[in-house]
Amino acid sequence: MPKTIKEIAQDTGYSRTTVTLVINGKADEYRISPKARAVIENYIGEHGYRYNQAARSLKLARSNTIALIVPDIANAFFARVTAELERLCRAEGLVLVTTSSGENPLVERQALENFVARGIDGIVLTPCEPRRRLPSSSSRPGPPVVLIDRRFDGDEGYFISSNHFESAQTLTRAMIEGGAGAISFLTGSQSNPTTLQRISGFRDAISDQPDAARHFAVRSIDTDTEEGGRRLMGDLLDSGTGLTSGLIFGSLLIFNGAMREIRARYGAIPTDLMAGTFAYSEVLDYMPNPVYVVRQNERAIARHAFESLLCLMQKQPLAPSHIFVATELLHFGSHQSVTE
Repeated sequence: MPKTIKEIAQDTGYSRTTVTLVINGKADEYRISPKARAVIENYIGEHGYRYNQAARSLKLARSNTIALIVPDIANAFFARVTAELERLCRAEGLVLVTTSSGENPLVERQALENFVARGIDGIVLTPCEPRRRLPSSSSRPGPPVVLIDRRFDGDEGYFISSNHFESAQTLTRAMIEGGAGAISFLTGSQSNPTTLQRISGFRDAISDQPDAARHFAVRSIDTDTEEGGRRLMGDLLDSGTGLTSGLIFGSLLIFNGAMREIRARYGAIPTDLMAGTFAYSEVLDYMPNPVYVVRQNERAIARHAFESLLCLMQKQPLAPSHIFVATELLHFGSHQSVTE
């Protein structure tokens, strides 16, 4: 087993300072005797050397740790981002620590404060409230932060995301061209900036449609859950509108809940029902319906976020501050795709 400086000093009879100078290649500079140098180097050659990571971190003011804070790590999009960030961190000798905010601003603030107190080197964050200035530790300023997927009005700094406005615009137009004469957009809370951008893209895409107010509508709910999806679909089916020929879902959770409600009401999903989503899942391949999916490039988002964070951690110049990663529109059934 490799030895620490303390163990090498004890076993060779030389001081820790002497051992450290030999290890750091400064034996000649500090006139360490050839004998002492040979004894220490031979000992390390036989047993190996293990540096004290905690001591090194204190000296360099580095923990070699990056934090990721997202609303829900179980979400397919964030799960893929997390997996890629872990891979990138391992390649650079860094450790990724993760936590979910659950869309709770208090939980997010506590996580940020705890990570800063523990000397985290950098943070990748999907915020659930407008950014606040991070607290600083007693020994150094707060770590750099890169936002992914969403930002609130007034948020500054570095931001990596898909273009949610253009994605919703492209998705809606494709469904209209595919034959959806009426579309209901079912989504989570409109306090979410990503949701607002998608709704704006949807409304822009239907702006030239005849009688748009009658045939195209947005329904939202504060809880982005399967139960929320069931409630949204139940309200739609109980309304005078009923089941529209096209449905766009703000998340896979809303999608799952809504489909469960349709099955409960009708016994099966109508095969001519057209669906659109903003997240890819393999289960969509097996849907009997025409399905349009905006597939986000989670690996590219993670890579840009990681590279930006490394530059900020190393105080290197970085531009641009905003990066939009292209998405791909998939149409199951015809196997066509269009890259934005």
